[in-house]
Amino acid sequence: MILKKQLLLIGCCIGLVFLIVLTYSQYKEKRMYEQYLTMNVRQDLVDLKSAIINNDILFNRILKNEKITNEMVEDGEQGNQLYYNFTDMTQIMDKYNLMNLSFTEEANWLVKTPALFTNDLGLDDILPPTLHRMRMTFERLDVTSYPVTTELKARIEEYQQLNHRWLNIVGDFESKETNKNDWPQILNDLEQETQNYFQENNVDFVDDDVWREALNPRYE
Repeated sequence: MILKKQLLLIGCCIGLVFLIVLTYSQYKEKRMYEQYLTMNVRQDLVDLKSAIINNDILFNRILKNEKITNEMVEDGEQGNQLYYNFTDMTQIMDKYNLMNLSFTEEANWLVKTPALFTNDLGLDDILPPTLHRMRMTFERLDVTSYPVTTELKARIEEYQQLNHRWLNIVGDFESKETNKNDWPQILNDLEQETQNYFQENNVDFVDDDVWREALNPRYE
């Protein structure tokens, strides 16, 4: 009888130790996941801001010189730079929209549930397709210089206006410091400002031919 109680006690102790180890292991795994998200948020914030700032500089140069250079000269490969900037921005937005859709399922096993990366965004967002259409304008520009036609100039001026609104949200590296805690609000503000832009300019983003079909000088 005493032996059975001792064995039972030993078994309970072993089980308790196993439970503690398992719980601690899960805790460490969740903490690592949280740290992984934090590191990516920090880098994505820097990349997004850099792309928007660089876009503003490139748009100014293109409109000033009335041509898109795509060669290794002082002004650089403007077409390629803009294409890759919009590609990076699109990937970042798609990443967090997708993460937001699955966040409900993931949140229940995080140690401390962080704020949603996006609050009101969803499948009807117009920022990702906007970035995609802007990117198409500068896709595969494989000669050294493309003249900016009147129609293309008007389009790039629109891009500049919209990009400047985004710049006002993220700020430049000197005048506005942002951190990972600002990230959910920044994403929402970018989407809302994009919607405001089209509403104020009375443009139906879905049906408007100007925005539905990218204006690419390569095909003119």
